[in-house]
Amino acid sequence: MNIKTFIILTSVIFCFCKEAFTQSIKESVQTALNNNESLKSQKVLLDNSYQNFLIQKGITLPSLSLSGTGARSSNFDTNQDTDSYSISLNSSYTLFDFGSLKEKTRSSIHLNEASILSFKKFENELILSVVKVHFELFKAIKIVDLYESSLEIRKQQYLAVKNRFDLGEATRSDLLRSKASISGAEAQLKVGQANVKKLRESYKTLVGKVSDKPMLPETKIKEPSTLEISVREGIENDIALKILTLEERALKAELSSIEKSQLPNLSLSGSFSYGDSQTLGNNISSGRISLSSSLILYSGGQKKARVKIASNKLAAKAIDIAVRIKMLQRDITTKWLDLMALKSSVIAKQEETNALNELYESVFEEWKLGGKTSLDTDQAYQNFLNSEVELVTSTTDILIAKFDLLAEIGTLRTKLKLRQ
Repeated sequence: MNIKTFIILTSVIFCFCKEAFTQSIKESVQTALNNNESLKSQKVLLDNSYQNFLIQKGITLPSLSLSGTGARSSNFDTNQDTDSYSISLNSSYTLFDFGSLKEKTRSSIHLNEASILSFKKFENELILSVVKVHFELFKAIKIVDLYESSLEIRKQQYLAVKNRFDLGEATRSDLLRSKASISGAEAQLKVGQANVKKLRESYKTLVGKVSDKPMLPETKIKEPSTLEISVREGIENDIALKILTLEERALKAELSSIEKSQLPNLSLSGSFSYGDSQTLGNNISSGRISLSSSLILYSGGQKKARVKIASNKLAAKAIDIAVRIKMLQRDITTKWLDLMALKSSVIAKQEETNALNELYESVFEEWKLGGKTSLDTDQAYQNFLNSEVELVTSTTDILIAKFDLLAEIGTLRTKLKLRQ
């Protein structure tokens, strides 16, 4: 690969790293959201939370039940059988309970909302995983391209050494060393190809299909301009923090429900029944309505214990929220600093690669004139190749770090223009 072309390419990559996304990444992510089996499993389980909400909501509504019986009785003295049938319609409804059932319903609403956010959080984690494996695969493929170019150059160097050996201008050691460098390049290439194969499998597992050629970003975006803005946006957008807040609200509602359940309640119930005996030739119908109230006077400390348990859960959740905010601030700060460090280092890495290329070309020219040995040439080229690999790694790591920061801030889905 021509080094000037490569430097231009990596310069463009670095420019995109400053503000970048690509349609191909969006396609990878969208395919994963449609095909990932773990995500499908979580989506099925998400419905359970909604069903629990419906159960709790149904408790607050009047209940209506229908029951029926049929019986046959025999009198052995008279050898006579008597058949009877009855059917009854029953209903009950809690008229007043100081809002205990209402608080339970409110708690189930918050828990259902938290479950929806938990599913979204799982989606976001999958999106970030797909983005990372997408870029890791891109990096591995580009490194294999470099190794393939290296192998070709090693072969050309071997032919040049062989020609000089035939002319008596190179030693047998030079020839063997050049041949050994080909074997080393072949081994290096095999390792790189094995890494590509491994990453393709990881990509297939996450996305659901194989990607032959992942693409670099093309659409420009910007990360927050300062660390302070990043931290503020992260706290505002963090799904885990929102989940903890909803769980805290649910616990508050649950505590209120438990406290109110110890107060008197008032319920209304009624029934209508109809009975018929074909043997006796008569039928009976009846109706009943009743108003009842109950109050637990003593429960052996159970009521107090239930309130204490709910209070402890609420206090623990408040601590979890405070801890999450601190962890979020730490993680965003760390990822921001990592990204800034990578951006600074890649510029120096570009300059180093350019300098090592010029050094290799100079050493190679001196070798052709007899001023340098083949060992000097091999070493100079290996240093240049290592620098190229490090440059590809650094530029790709910038993209990964950038996306990782956006995910931590909570804006990755927006930047990818995915459904919220």
